[in-house]
Amino acid sequence: MGASPSAGNALASVTETMVDVLLPLFLGPAGGDPQLAAAMVRDRIEGYGPRSVPDLLRIGRIIGLRMSAVDHLRLSMESDGDVRQCWDLAASLSREADQILRSRDEAPLAR
Repeated sequence: MGASPSAGNALASVTETMVDVLLPLFLGPAGGDPQLAAAMVRDRIEGYGPRSVPDLLRIGRIIGLRMSAVDHLRLSMESDGDVRQCWDLAASLSREADQILRSRDEAPLAR
């Protein structure tokens, strides 16, 4: 039995909220173009294949952590300060995303 129409509407609604939340992290890579940034966010979300609203929330955390890690690596390249701290934080964010991804893979499919 497939998901109910209301479940599909909830997933679509949360997806759009997730796009709004993650959009600032993608504006730089999108060259400042908000439409392109939104399309990039949606593409990343769809790439994970969200199965439910809780799953989508985990996916949002994974994407946000990964983009934050990349941003810290970018900052380390531009910084005259403590590069090691930027790299350590990027590694920590990446590990957190990996942990959430593993827990997502181990979670049963939501119905």
